[in-house]
Amino acid sequence: MKLDFLSVAYFLCLFLAVGFVVLMYFLLRKQSPKMQRMVLLLLMMVNIFQHLAKTFVWPHYWGRIDSPFAFENTAYNVCAFLILISPFVLYCKSSAVKDFLLYVGTAGPLLAITVPYWFQGQNLFQWEVARFYVCHNLLIATSVLPGLLKLTKPDYKNFWKIPLLFFLSLILITFNNVICVVTGLLPGGVENLYETLANYANPCMVMQPNLPAGFEWVLDLIKIFTPSVFLGDGTRPYTPLLWYAIPLFLLIAILAFLLSVALDAKRFSADMRSLKQKIRDLRGRKKE
Repeated sequence: MKLDFLSVAYFLCLFLAVGFVVLMYFLLRKQSPKMQRMVLLLLMMVNIFQHLAKTFVWPHYWGRIDSPFAFENTAYNVCAFLILISPFVLYCKSSAVKDFLLYVGTAGPLLAITVPYWFQGQNLFQWEVARFYVCHNLLIATSVLPGLLKLTKPDYKNFWKIPLLFFLSLILITFNNVICVVTGLLPGGVENLYETLANYANPCMVMQPNLPAGFEWVLDLIKIFTPSVFLGDGTRPYTPLLWYAIPLFLLIAILAFLLSVALDAKRFSADMRSLKQKIRDLRGRKKE
């Protein structure tokens, strides 16, 4: 069974991802918040275990990697980072951090399984495909279920913090990857640090653009917002993160605002009514 876009295998994988979330929701919705958190924590720990011990858990890694702990076991990309921090976020008191995991922890892996170009045309029944969907499905479930179960309540006022937290995540991921180069977990050598990161550790294109054919217009759009000093020109490299920080901040902030307003509609409507009343009162005082 080939995993082509819009194929039977493609929809089967989407169905399993959505079905797992729905199943867990109905199993947990009548449980106490304490029990809900315990089950979510268990799912998060299972995901962390399979990530940290993937060289032992997944047969296709057996013998492929000499060391029991390799670059692939670290927080080397956004989804890996979110998997590792998810238990801390579950018990974190910051609503902004909880909103960040709810939005990015759901949207990131959902986008990955919706557009699985890594496996285009490949056989569905292989270990790497199974690993990919297991870790991403668990991440989706543990990110969205706290919101569905009302363990966390989105606050629309946090919308501008979401891109900042996303940038912080990219900085921490890049730092992780630098450490991997320095320690030899990612071959390339410190003398070729930028090239190694740009070519082999470039999550979300943080180091430089790596757009597929046909998407060159995205780079042209980014150049409208980004000062040329941060853009590569053949003689200097792209400035990591800063080369697309402005348009990415605006995009994430707008999407976060629209989503958070939809999820926090009552509070947003109440605040808007209060604001309108204050404006009317202010105008009334001016007329007096």
